[in-house]
Amino acid sequence: MEDEALWKIAQSRKTVADMERYNILLDRNQEGTLTDAERTELTALRTEADCFMLRKAQAAALLRWRGHHVPLP
Repeated sequence: MEDEALWKIAQSRKTVADMERYNILLDRNQEGTLTDAERTELTALRTEADCFMLRKAQAAALLRWRGHHVPLP
């Protein structure tokens, strides 16, 4: 991957709407009020968030390895 593409990944962020939905589901899960559909959605969002963070971390690591200064979040 070219550096430009790696920078885009490393600097990417989740949307406000995505984070709001995730937080709502986390709150409902903590309260014990999730429906089965919401539980499935929360599991999918967690998996997606994990993959998102791994992609960002890998992109940052590659950029550092290539000699770029990558600021800490």
